[in-house]
Amino acid sequence: MTDSESELPSTWLSLKLGDVLAYGKTEKAEPEEIAPETWVLELEDVEKDTTKVLQHLTFAERQSKSTKNKFNAGDVLYGKLRPYLNKVTFADRPGVCTTEIVPIKPNEAVHGRYLFHWLRHPAFLTYVTEVSHGVNMPRLGTDAGRDAPFVLAPKAEQKRVADKLDTVLTRVDAVNTRLARVAPLLKRFRQSVLAAATSGRLTEDWRLDRRLPAPKAHELGTIIRVSSGQGLTAKQMVIDQA
Repeated sequence: MTDSESELPSTWLSLKLGDVLAYGKTEKAEPEEIAPETWVLELEDVEKDTTKVLQHLTFAERQSKSTKNKFNAGDVLYGKLRPYLNKVTFADRPGVCTTEIVPIKPNEAVHGRYLFHWLRHPAFLTYVTEVSHGVNMPRLGTDAGRDAPFVLAPKAEQKRVADKLDTVLTRVDAVNTRLARVAPLLKRFRQSVLAAATSGRLTEDWRLDRRLPAPKAHELGTIIRVSSGQGLTAKQMVIDQA
């Protein structure tokens, strides 16, 4: 997938999303029609940028009273509210979702995982961020969604692209997970170094290295001894007999 149409392979096409998919065409479900065991997906359940579903709650657990959108396993679920949050996920089972999530059904021309990755593409994200309407709670309108850019590759090649992205991005997620574990260790290390520096432990070796050898003779200098409130001054020279 490329940002420039001129760089596309000759067998790929630069189109609009609505040219190949029925974006915005949804099937509604009223609360009284929803079975207790049905998965109910809300926007808050999808982690921004990562596509991760944070929790799976049923209708019995949520007891939602609002109209929902139905979706099937294999649908791509796109969060149209505040689209800059990049909330996109792939349905692994059927369910219903808030109407702020648009279920998009793949078809004979578009591979589901390819569509899933395209909706997270920087070119798509830039477009939806620019055209979303609303100041405090911007959302992507249906017409604007249909006009969104879409790069169509041959179906077999779509699958290869999607498989490759699945593999590479899984590795990226694994690296991010490891880095997240390292961050607290680095924080504790930083705190330990600061504590050592302010207690003198950090420069202890330096102080030991700078100690001079004891002289054979030295002048004690002037010693002031306080006794009964008076000072006694004496000057002595001590000679090392060794």
